[in-house]
Amino acid sequence: MGKILKTLVWLLILGGLIAGGFLTFYRFESQPPEVKISGLSPVLGRDFALQIKIKDTRSGLRWVKVFLQQERQVAILKEEAFPVSFLKGSGVKEKLYRLRVKPVEKGFAEGPVSLVVEACDGSWQHAFRGNLTRKTYQARLDLTPPAVTLLSARVYIARGGSALVLYRVGEPVAQTGVYLNDHFFRGYAVKGHTYAALVGLPVTEKGLTRFTVMAQDQAGNRLEIPVNFYYQRRKYPVYRLRLSEAFLARKMPEFLSRYPEAQKGSLLKTFLWVNEVLRRQNNQEIREITSRLSKEPFRLQGAMKALPHAAKKSDFGEYRKYYYRGRKVSEAWHLGLDLASVAGAEVPAAAPGKVVFAGYLGIYGNTVILDHGLGLYTLYAHLAGLEVPVGREVKAGEIIGHTDTTGLAGGDHLHFSVLVQGVFVQPLEWLDPQWVRYRILGPLSALR
Repeated sequence: MGKILKTLVWLLILGGLIAGGFLTFYRFESQPPEVKISGLSPVLGRDFALQIKIKDTRSGLRWVKVFLQQERQVAILKEEAFPVSFLKGSGVKEKLYRLRVKPVEKGFAEGPVSLVVEACDGSWQHAFRGNLTRKTYQARLDLTPPAVTLLSARVYIARGGSALVLYRVGEPVAQTGVYLNDHFFRGYAVKGHTYAALVGLPVTEKGLTRFTVMAQDQAGNRLEIPVNFYYQRRKYPVYRLRLSEAFLARKMPEFLSRYPEAQKGSLLKTFLWVNEVLRRQNNQEIREITSRLSKEPFRLQGAMKALPHAAKKSDFGEYRKYYYRGRKVSEAWHLGLDLASVAGAEVPAAAPGKVVFAGYLGIYGNTVILDHGLGLYTLYAHLAGLEVPVGREVKAGEIIGHTDTTGLAGGDHLHFSVLVQGVFVQPLEWLDPQWVRYRILGPLSALR
């Protein structure tokens, strides 16, 4: 019995030594917390965001401290301590901090700054104070917005029209462009820090209250300066169009066969869906295609040339009111020129460009869109077929299709539109040699 008891005592002692050794090994671990930071740029501005992830999977986190430092100026951004068990360490294994920092409000000036992240774990290392991680990130605080110099002395623009704005910025920028009311048009670097922005004022807007150049640097500093402009209050006609039974019977089956979601029940209901819902969807798709950042060089060498030997059947900017059996049932803007020649006439590219869309597009039928660079696009609708693939480079005058009646066309013709960074604009300006020479190509050539 005594021998058995003695053995048990030794086993208990041995077990205690093993457990103590394991606990000592485990609690005296020497792995410090991991720190990962995102959103920190070499150049910081007046307002910036940080995301800091701190992790210690063994002993857990004891405390965390984040601060910004500039010489003797120190601002604590985050400081937090966590409960630590002597035997188990901390139960907090990971923390994620999302911080919004406004250095000027904390007394910092332009110049070098340091972001310091300190984190300590719950181990027994360093006289039970734990393992410490201290990471310092160097950056520069930039509080000065970029300088902007307007090169366009005065800009002329009409309702529904286009214009070119030239300007220079004093440093590399993260974003720059021109505001027309609430519409933003990107500026394209054409020579060093000199930028060109083609802009267009939607025909749906009857005034111009904001015309500014904006530049924002890498630190988020932003400057917006007014453009000296002359605004022409151009008027557009309003037309009353009668919907005939023959037109509805001839055109609506095309949409019913292509769009299962089209309103059924009557041809009028189908027309209302096509003219309002589908038109809105089609125009949105066109805006998305023609708002993409163009990497194409500016290809315009002179005035555009649309369908030759054609008669103009409808103008850009017409506001159409549709009547059925004497009652107004719908409305829509006409956002292009309708040009008619002989049936099945050849359709040339109005200017050199690259095909960025070729497909069936609802009310526009078979459609081709060309990118001419600098955010300038042309659209050719109601075509008989699709004769040029996406990605093809075309020359001015190269045949890209033939006229037809696809889409919502009442007769054989070409619907020709011009767009500037997603905005439909007056095509007649771009077809006018004098306008193109003095408003677009002349100012651009003066930069070279």
